[in-house]
Amino acid sequence: MRVRTDDGDVEIWLAATSIDEALDRVLDVIPEGWAVSLDPRQIDPEQIAALNMTIGEIRRYQPG
Repeated sequence: MRVRTDDGDVEIWLAATSIDEALDRVLDVIPEGWAVSLDPRQIDPEQIAALNMTIGEIRRYQPG
């Protein structure tokens, strides 16, 4: 998910959920006033495992 902060910065957030659920789940955890849009890229199960995410987990992506 692409998240735009109230400062105009763009962050990438990951949602280990179905696409149908992802937008609502990210909106639940980001501050009010921030905007969310769907990023067309999807994470496959191997990538989720490498990120050590559990099903249903939402987190901000921090590379490196």
